[in-house]
Amino acid sequence: MTIHLFRQARKIGLVGKDCVWIITETITSLLDSFNTSVISSMEGVLGIETYFSEYTTSYGDFKTKFRTKFRSEYPEDDDSDPGIYALRAYDSIKTVIQGLDKMTSDNNSLLENLLSTNFTGLSGQISFAERKLLQTSRLRIINVVGKKYNELDYFWLPEFGFSKDLVIEKGSKVIDISEEMDGAVIWPGDLNRNPKGWAMPTDAKPLKLGVPGRTAFDKFVSVKFNSNPQENKYDGFCIQLFYEILNVLDYALPYEFIPYNGTYDDLVYHVYNKTYDAIVGDVTILANRTKLVEFTQPYSESGLSMIVPVKTEESAWMFLKPFTWEMWVVTGAILFYTMLVVWFLEHQQNPEFGGPWKDQIATSLWFIFSSLFFAHSERVSSNLTRLVVIVWLFVVLILNSSYTASFSSMLTVRRLKPNVADIEWLKRTNAKVGCDPDSFVMKYLENVLEFKPENILTVDREYKYLKELKSNNIAAAFLEIPYAKVFTSQYCNQFSAITPSYRFGGLGFVFPRGSPIAADFSEAILKISENGVLKSLEEKCFAPAAGCSTNVTNNDLTESLSLHSFSGLYLISGFISTICVLLFLVKLLTNYRQNQVATQGNTTATSTCARTADEWRNSSRWKYVNPSDTSDNQQESIGADREMQYIPGCS
Repeated sequence: MTIHLFRQARKIGLVGKDCVWIITETITSLLDSFNTSVISSMEGVLGIETYFSEYTTSYGDFKTKFRTKFRSEYPEDDDSDPGIYALRAYDSIKTVIQGLDKMTSDNNSLLENLLSTNFTGLSGQISFAERKLLQTSRLRIINVVGKKYNELDYFWLPEFGFSKDLVIEKGSKVIDISEEMDGAVIWPGDLNRNPKGWAMPTDAKPLKLGVPGRTAFDKFVSVKFNSNPQENKYDGFCIQLFYEILNVLDYALPYEFIPYNGTYDDLVYHVYNKTYDAIVGDVTILANRTKLVEFTQPYSESGLSMIVPVKTEESAWMFLKPFTWEMWVVTGAILFYTMLVVWFLEHQQNPEFGGPWKDQIATSLWFIFSSLFFAHSERVSSNLTRLVVIVWLFVVLILNSSYTASFSSMLTVRRLKPNVADIEWLKRTNAKVGCDPDSFVMKYLENVLEFKPENILTVDREYKYLKELKSNNIAAAFLEIPYAKVFTSQYCNQFSAITPSYRFGGLGFVFPRGSPIAADFSEAILKISENGVLKSLEEKCFAPAAGCSTNVTNNDLTESLSLHSFSGLYLISGFISTICVLLFLVKLLTNYRQNQVATQGNTTATSTCARTADEWRNSSRWKYVNPSDTSDNQQESIGADREMQYIPGCS
């Protein structure tokens, strides 16, 4: 039955160049019994057989007797060497004989004697444990050549895998048989290299590559049709990437492009039903598609992006943007607090901060506000005030530097603000959205994001997206991330891409399931990605438009400075100011107590002086003289008498 199937496969082309057949040990063990015509039809086939040593004396004796007996009974057969089944049959008979011999001397049963057998037979070691034969399977690789097969020096052991040596010690190198067998095996069709295991395309039968005939973005795949299909022009990022992959492959790959004007799902299905051998294009890797075909390694990320119009974020109140409102409020509070501290420390002893209340408040405000620009001219007399002002000037220095840097960034880097907040807003307002009708995005918007079908408009070309968005026919366009990057790189001043967290498998090339070419393409994609070729190709094909060389910032690029960044600075300033006020209050309290003590002493002294003055006035020598009625000499005499009555310590 197996041989008949093999012959039918050869007739329909499944046996030949680059097609490899591997037969199991069951069939390989019977090759010795096949006639030469059968074996010759299997040329190039690989197989595995149970290994047994042919270099023992017992095997040589058995082989001689077997060949003699076999040729006498089957003289027409060319091959009369014993196979593994003959060796196992011989070992089985020998095991039974030994078991019967033991029954004459032992009282054990025949089964017990058989299970206790332990000897080296023709097929290997014969011993049992738990009623099972303990024989390690050692397999050998064979290659059918001509009318017989060759035993190759490649073995497989369960514990180690493939090796060239049956005796493998710990630390020995296990070989990669796919590399070692190159040149040692006769392959079907006299192939001089290891076959791919797949019918490779030829010039007479090239690889039929399906290409998307209509795409929304020509930068990925572009087809310029001609009256003669053979003269169609194919270009774009995917086509250029395909050419780069061909340069990496170590074999020629004849091909022909076939444009397909339909949906991507239909194009993928045409690979599944063998209409096309592969797809070269921007096909998204999805779970339902992997059930039908095999994808290569993704060459580009994939996900859903929302394109929305933007407006320049400019206003008359732009100068307030560098700080958050909390920052402005706390800055004003710390400024006012510092003003009160300076006034409190200076107004009693500094004439510049004296005068009426209005003048004191105006001077204090002017002093603090002018310090913001380091332009204050008022002098301070207290060392505590100087400490407060030093800390405040340090705060001002940090605030000025931060404000200047943030405001300069906001003015020099253009800021664009999206017109649409999020997807929920679109659904809540029943806004119209656009997407490519040939991609999976339309079904995704309906089934996953739950947009109403009547709110989804189909847009199949790049310039139509621009037209529909500018005319407000759609509020947003849903594109896969690679397309969104291309679109925004061309119209960066008008539109912005908002990327929700909807990720997919990426973009890849499509092959039938089991195709070895898919693995080769995946390896080639990784190589050109690692050596920078893929990046250079992206920069070449997706070069941004003039004025979009640098990405336009969104609303979150230059954030307003928050209070969190300056809280420590404000705490230090407030703490120092408070400490200085407390120290000043302590000093005032101390001076007040000292003045109280001095006042009490002055009151006692004043009472004594007053009493002495009264006594002096009432003395016999005191008399009042009107200055107009006395001469100068009399006034001098009276003054002399008064000086004589002066009491020291009284004023």
